[in-house]
Amino acid sequence: MKMDLVICGVGGQGNLLASVAIANYAMDKGLNVIGTETIGAAQRGGSVVSHLRLSEDTIFSPTVPAGAADVILGFELVEALRHLDRLAPEGCYIVNSEAVPTVLCNMGLDRYPPEGEISEELRRRSANGYLINASEKARELGGLIMTNMVLLGALSGVIPFFDRNDLADVLAGLLPPKVLRINLEALKAGYDLVALL
Repeated sequence: MKMDLVICGVGGQGNLLASVAIANYAMDKGLNVIGTETIGAAQRGGSVVSHLRLSEDTIFSPTVPAGAADVILGFELVEALRHLDRLAPEGCYIVNSEAVPTVLCNMGLDRYPPEGEISEELRRRSANGYLINASEKARELGGLIMTNMVLLGALSGVIPFFDRNDLADVLAGLLPPKVLRINLEALKAGYDLVALL
């Protein structure tokens, strides 16, 4: 068994917690795990990318090569598009459809592409993908901070290796008890979102 994942978004979205959960899940399954993160200069709002490589065999590099990722888990539209060249031809993307414009966009110094252009480009590059509004579902549950849990739930609904119940057990070891229940609801909501597609 071997799987390469790229998790990308912006600071403050919970990308790193998601990558820790996935890494712990894989280690609990007896796999070797190696990964690396790149965090933008402005952590909150800056680009955040995690590479995770899972394998029964020895892994020699933490970085997922271009064209080799089995999964792109995109927390933000443009960040997902920026890293889509890492996706293998038969790979799958799961992308949050909510835009998080950069500081330069907010100042009117840069242009954020319309969502339609981005989703069209995602589909053009890979037919195997899911575009879901994980942020909207997180808000419905009580907070944008649970976007990462919704996306992890979607991952468990798309990629058979990730069992939602086992993933919930991993999260129980990572999250404080007072927020665990609502985060597990978000995990299930993400699973249900992709089941409807």
